[in-house]
Amino acid sequence: MIVGSARDAIVGETLDGTVLFWNRAAEELYGYAAAEMLGRRAEILYPDGRRDGDAATLLRVAEGQRVGEFISERVRRDGTRVRVCVRVAPLVDAGGATIGVTSTSWAGGELVSRVAHQLRTPLNAIVGFTGMLLMRLPGPINDEQEHQLELVRDSAEQLLSLINQLSRPDQKSPDQKSPEQKSPDNS
Repeated sequence: MIVGSARDAIVGETLDGTVLFWNRAAEELYGYAAAEMLGRRAEILYPDGRRDGDAATLLRVAEGQRVGEFISERVRRDGTRVRVCVRVAPLVDAGGATIGVTSTSWAGGELVSRVAHQLRTPLNAIVGFTGMLLMRLPGPINDEQEHQLELVRDSAEQLLSLINQLSRPDQKSPDQKSPEQKSPDNS
């Protein structure tokens, strides 16, 4: 019941990649109904260029190695690609033997939002504390200290600006070009 109602896509696979369970969020994210995926190989979700790498990651988890979270791409049923954040863990039987892997994934946009929130808090604190020091509230500072504090504050504000740009999906990142800005050989 918990797996079925989770907001993240949860997929359980045997060691050879056969899907054992597939929750509702996986249906929504990837476009395949659970009935279509159960007993089928999960590698159909892996883009051609990533199949070996993703399979190797799952094998490492099955062998007991810790992988942590990683960003990858998956192919939806309609053929579109989606950037996902993936967390994998061993799937063990009652005796503790690894019989497969469980992967939890969510769309990359959610990842950016989560990371952006976690980065904004300390950066806002840095901006606030340097501002307080620059106002000389705790006491006097010399010219060099003032210069260094201004550099810290400016760097933190620059990072906040980049995080805000990246966390708004409706806006282009600084390195993206609109179609009219692309050169003819990039089309």
